[in-house]
Parts: sequence; structure tokens; C-alpha cells
Amino acid sequence: MIPPFRVRLEERLPDPGRLWIRHAPRAWPGPDGRWLDLARGTLGESRRDLAPMQSSAPELALDAGRLDDLLYLPPAAPAFAAARDRLARRCAGEGTPLLVQVVAGEPAPDLGGAGAALLAADLLAPLLAGDLEPLARVPPQAVAVWPLLPGLTDEPRLWDDGCARLAAAGVRHAQAVSVRLAPQDRRALAEGRDTAVYEALFHRAAPAERAFDRVAARHGLTPFPPRPLPPGPRGLRANRRAAAALALAAELWLRLGRAERQGEALYTAARHLDRSERDAEALAREGNLGVLPWLDALGRQVVEEALAGGEGTALGDLRADYLGFPRPDPSLRSG
Repeated sequence: MIPPFRVRLEERLPDPGRLWIRHAPRAWPGPDGRWLDLARGTLGESRRDLAPMQSSAPELALDAGRLDDLLYLPPAAPAFAAARDRLARRCAGEGTPLLVQVVAGEPAPDLGGAGAALLAADLLAPLLAGDLEPLARVPPQAVAVWPLLPGLTDEPRLWDDGCARLAAAGVRHAQAVSVRLAPQDRRALAEGRDTAVYEALFHRAAPAERAFDRVAARHGLTPFPPRPLPPGPRGLRANRRAAAALALAAELWLRLGRAERQGEALYTAARHLDRSERDAEALAREGNLGVLPWLDALGRQVVEEALAGGEGTALGDLRADYLGFPRPDPSLRSG
């Protein structure tokens, strides 16, 4: 009997640009072909060394107890696909928030209706093949993940065509990812392509995510899907929700090129609140958020508005500036 593949995890800081991943596999039985490692922002690896397990219906065993924050499950080699979905259902049933990744065109896995989950549709393979048809079959509930590769997937006309197909499929969220490429990755991607692609891969930087996001927004697609929250005490969920708002405000602030000190202060506050045992919702209700020393004036506004429900003025204005939308008239705001 072949032992299960043991999934050991590494912990990360939840980042809206990386789909809120906190727990990611250190090693994974990835599929053949090219896919994105969303935790690392690199090309994923296939595991040809696992060939002896391919005909044995292997299992995946998670080297961790119950997790209360988002677990990332990448696409798996065909022999491990059923085991990956069983692992996803087990974790979802325990209340672990999940990010489950599929290659664009594949059906969504059945998670049994339990838990909080994001589904990520990896567009890398069809984009490299020049085939946009699978984008029309991305499940509406999925986040479409668009890799930004110089000379291959960074043409605005391609973005426009691809986003139109995603929007027609009912997709609401699209996340651009600038991919970090090793020299061997660049050579492999350039193989068989013309000189212009080679030059772009080796000598041109990928565009900023904001350029793609603004094109996607014209089709009604937005980046940064909501952070899946764990079940549990109301205070924990409220803190996580407010911490997500702080992290998103920080990310937008820094992507807009504004003062790094304020952006880092927002990210620092998000990290503190994410781990804090103080009930931010109760503190806000009592007007006592000032007792949190790492929360400055902008951070307090973001937290208060997040806990009141909806996006709020501070985060809404940052998102509007980032996506190039007209800012709302302050005189029309309620309250």
C-alpha cells in the first residue's frame, strides 16, 4: 500500500493581491503543463517524481489540525484530483476557509456546500495556447486569475477580448497576477515563439496590475474578492472583516503610488487586528477604538466603516481612484 502524499504547510500574511492565502502547501502534486502557483506568484511545478503513485488512487494527508484561516489548494495531477477534492470537502466541513484552484475550462469541484470558499480559475494555459474559448466556460462564482507575462498575456486588446468573454459567462471578479519568472521559465515560455516574445520575456517588465484592472472594470469585473471568513465567534469574524478592509486599503494606497509610510501603517494595523483578541466591533460600538495604539486616523475610519457594513467612504474612494471611476459627490453621501 502506497502511503499518502503528506501536505506540509507554510504560513503567509493574508494579502488581497494573493487572494487572502494564509496557509499554502510547501510541496504539491501539481499537474503537467503550466499553471500558476498563486501563493508564490510563480509558475507551478509538476511532480514527475510521483509517477509511481499515478495508478494507485493516492490520498492527500494534511499535516495540520483544524485551520481558521484560508487554505490554498492548487490544481492537482489527474491521479490526485479526486483526493484533492476529498481533502477540500473535509477541510470545508471543518470550517476552514478555502481557495480551490482549477485550470480554466475545468468544472468546479463539489465541496458539499460546506464552509467558505473561493474558486480560482487559472487562465494561464488557454492564454498561452491563444485559445480564449475556455474563458467562456469559467464558472460564474470563480475569480478569473489573469497572469501578466511580457509579450504573451499583456496586450490590452487581449485583455479587452478576454474580459468580455468572462463577463458574458457571468464572472464578477478578475485578479491580475504579475508572475515572477526564473530564467529557465523565460526560456521555456519563449521556445518556439518569435524574437519579439523572447525580447519581451527577457527585457521588458510586466505591466502593473492596475492597467489590467482598469480594463477589466470597464467590463464590470472587479479585483480583490471578499475575504472568506471562518465560522466562530462574532468578534473573530468582525476582526477578520475589518482587517481585510485595512489590508485592501493599504494595497490600493500603495498601488496608487501614495506615501509608503501610510500604506505600511495600514498593513501593520491589518496584521495586528487579524491576530488581536480585542473585539474591534465592541470597541467601535463604545467609541473606544483609540485604545488600539497601532490604529491611526485613516485606519480607524476604515475599521469603523467596515464594521458598519458595506465598503464605506475611505475604501470606496481608494477603489474608485484605483479603477479610474468618477468619485462620488460627497454631498450625495448619506450620514
